[in-house]
Amino acid sequence: MHSSRSIIVFIGVFEIVFIILLALKYYNDYGINKVDINKIDDNGINKTDDNKIDDNKIDNNGINMIDDNDIRIDNTTLVKKPYSEKEYLKELSHLTSSIKKKQSLKKGLKSKKPSYEEISSYQNKPIPFKAKMECKSYHEKNGIHLGKLWSWPSVRIFIGIWSIAKNNVIRNLIRTLYLKQKKDLIDDNVDFKFILGKSNDKDLSQLISENDTYGDIIILDIKENMNNGKAYYYWQWVGLNINTSEYDYAAKTDDDSFVHFQNMALNLRPLPRDYLYYGHIFQYKNMSFARGLLQVLSINYAHVFTSIQFNKKEWNGPEDMQLGLWLDKYTNSTLNQFNEDCLMFHDPRVPINRPIWRHWASPHTIVIHWLKDINAWKSIVDFYFLQLL
Repeated sequence: MHSSRSIIVFIGVFEIVFIILLALKYYNDYGINKVDINKIDDNGINKTDDNKIDDNKIDNNGINMIDDNDIRIDNTTLVKKPYSEKEYLKELSHLTSSIKKKQSLKKGLKSKKPSYEEISSYQNKPIPFKAKMECKSYHEKNGIHLGKLWSWPSVRIFIGIWSIAKNNVIRNLIRTLYLKQKKDLIDDNVDFKFILGKSNDKDLSQLISENDTYGDIIILDIKENMNNGKAYYYWQWVGLNINTSEYDYAAKTDDDSFVHFQNMALNLRPLPRDYLYYGHIFQYKNMSFARGLLQVLSINYAHVFTSIQFNKKEWNGPEDMQLGLWLDKYTNSTLNQFNEDCLMFHDPRVPINRPIWRHWASPHTIVIHWLKDINAWKSIVDFYFLQLL
C-alpha cells in the first residue's frame, strides 16, 4: 500500500517538474515581450528582415493599403438613414436562428455550447500550445508577416472588462496580470477598467470599497445584465468619457477572457484610427458582427452612441450581435470591418464545434475565452507570465 502511494507521489512530482521545464523552454523561446535588443533601433523599432515593408503599399498617413479597406466615408456620411424597426427586428430574428444552424460538424467535437461545469471539467490540464497557429491571421492573409507589425506607429487602447459583482477574485487576478502586461508594453499604451451594472446594496457597498482601493471600476446606469442593454450603456459611457486625444480605440471584453495586450496592439497598429470595427467577425448574408470575447471600435464610432437614444428592442438579445446590428443600422460600419478569426478563440482545452475554436494557442494569440475560474487561468500564467511565479 505504501509502495503504491510512493509511486503515485513520484509520478505526480515528475509531471510537475516536466511541466515547469516545458514552460521554461517556451518562455526562453517565445517570451511575452521577447525582442532581440541588438535589432532595435533608437526609435524602438524592430529591425529584423521580417520587418521590411513594401513602400508602394503605404499611403501618406502610414496606413497599409490592403484589400478594399481604405477609408471611404467622412463626417457627413457617418450616420445613415436607419431602416424600419420591423425590418430591423426581422433581420435580428434571421440572424439569431442562423447562428444556431451554422455549425459545421466535426468528429469528436460538441456542437452545443457546454455548461459551466463541462467547461471547467476540461481545464485541469494545460492549454495545448505551439509556436505557430494552425491558421493565418488577418495580416498574414494580406501578406504581412506578424514580425513586421512592430514597424507601424504605436496605438493607444482603452479596454472595458465586463464583470459582475461576485467575481472579485477573478478581478484581482486580472489586475495583477494586466498591470504587468501594461508595464511591459513596448511603445503602445493600454488602459483598462471593469464594467458593471447596478447591483443590490450589499454588492454596491463592496464594489465601492473595491473601487476606493483600486480605482478601476465603472458602474453603469443600468441594472446588471448581459444581453438587455449593458452594451449600449457601456459604449455610450465610452463615447461620453473617452476622446481621441487620449485613445485611438476602445474595446470590450469579459472577465473570462485573457487579452494579450502587446499582440492586440501590434495587430491594430497598421489599421485605420477612424471608422474601425475589429474582432472575430461572424458573417451572415450582408450582416456581420464581432463576437463578444473582444470587440474594438474606433473612438468616433463610440461617439455615435451619445447622439442616439436607447431603444430596448434594439438591445434585447446577444450583446455582440446587437452591437453589429446597431452599427449597421446607424453607421456605415461595413466599410472598415477587420476580421481577426485566427488569433481570437475559445479555450482550446474545451472541444467545441464552432468556427471560433482552435486546437492550440501560440505566442501570437490575442484572446483566449472561457476562462471561468482561477484554475482555468493557470495555463495562462504558466505560458505568458512565468516570470511572476
